Amino acid sequence: MRLPRLILLAVVVLGLGAFIYFFERHQPTTDESKERADKLFATLDQGKVKRIVVSNPQGQFELNREKDVWKLVKPLADDANQGAVTGLLGTLSSLKAERTLKASEVKLADYGLVTPSLRATIEDEAGKTYTLKLGNDLPLGAQRAAMTDGASVFIIPKYVATDLEKGLSGWRSDQLVQVAAADVAALTITYSGVRVALAHTGTVWTLTDPVADLADRERAEGLLSDLGGARIKEFVDTPGPLNELGLDPRGFDLTVVRRGENAAPIQLDFGSRRTVDGAEQIACKRGDRVLWVEAKGVEKATANLADWRARKLVAVESWDQDKLEIEAGGSKAVMERKDGEWKAGSTDLDFNTVNSRLVLLSELQVVAFDQPTPTSAAIGRVKTVSSSGVEAEASFYPGTTAGQVLAVVKGRTGAMAVEEAKVKELLADPAALVRPTPTPAPATPAPTQGSEVRGPGSVPPTQPGK
Repeated sequence: MRLPRLILLAVVVLGLGAFIYFFERHQPTTDESKERADKLFATLDQGKVKRIVVSNPQGQFELNREKDVWKLVKPLADDANQGAVTGLLGTLSSLKAERTLKASEVKLADYGLVTPSLRATIEDEAGKTYTLKLGNDLPLGAQRAAMTDGASVFIIPKYVATDLEKGLSGWRSDQLVQVAAADVAALTITYSGVRVALAHTGTVWTLTDPVADLADRERAEGLLSDLGGARIKEFVDTPGPLNELGLDPRGFDLTVVRRGENAAPIQLDFGSRRTVDGAEQIACKRGDRVLWVEAKGVEKATANLADWRARKLVAVESWDQDKLEIEAGGSKAVMERKDGEWKAGSTDLDFNTVNSRLVLLSELQVVAFDQPTPTSAAIGRVKTVSSSGVEAEASFYPGTTAGQVLAVVKGRTGAMAVEEAKVKELLADPAALVRPTPTPAPATPAPTQGSEVRGPGSVPPTQPGK
């Protein structure tokens, strides 16, 4: 074969390969083509939609996507109901025609499609638009007429209208706040003239005002969870005088400071309460919005100061500690965990024995706060260092009440009373903790079959012939 012909064939093969790679591989498979065949919007990709406009008898509503979060921009600016938006897009992307008619062969007025009452326009990131116009319900069935580009009339399931009939309250988010505990840096509550301020670092919550102390983590994160779950029951867009709703002056307020340079604090003011259908609601001012929200979402906010202080003596989780020091009765034990095993220097220790002391420490509960400052010598001290380098240290002193000892914890205010019996168990015999793990004694070999076990000094039996 001549060289020019070989070159020509090579060019053809390369061209065919390029066509397959750059064009054919993006074409739908046979199964995908069948799936798309009856869809009204076969190429609609929910993840690439950036704008939605819905028109219905209640008005026109425009929603825009901002960094994967939907916002209502018309008729007013507010957070959008994320579920309502994703529900609409899911319906449109899977919508199929049960029957198709040529628009030129029917009277559009008979189907309510001359001036349709429901309409949705979707725009994607590439600027492509998809439009659905809904006409009348069809008699004797669960169907409705619809049009897209005007060339055809489609008969589709009538449930589609449910996603388009929502009024303003349906497109607005009914969630009071969207916040996760991990994203919160600080939390401040002012109630009955008392300001309670908490800071959040890692998994530890601390009180910074009115006292410096360890905060109750479950209460702080429980409040944030309740706030995230609280639902708006009514939007008050023309509230009138705020004093009529108990918002001027307010009953109490709450500020959530979120991590991130661009994350604005969430400011919530709360006022009067009312009961609707047996459920209590509370007036709330969020920014320039006035709302009635579920009162159960803020019940934890109005706790007494003592309830915000952690009943757990130290912020220690037994499984997360890499170092433990116990000092009492003139002896001291220093233990470190290396490769999952507890050691004192190079000496292997019994894991369960060491771990049981950490469990005791982690479970110590405060019986009473603000006890007299100890003046006598400490009866013992415990210090731990977590896997992330966080230190916790507690010193224990004789108590003034039977069955109690006093504890002073680094980073917490004042002395606290704890149960004496638990502390004695925690501090007991530190030297015993760093004794080597006993080596198991070798097992006595079992006698072989036919052998006879003899005691000391016994005479071997006389063998036959001897």
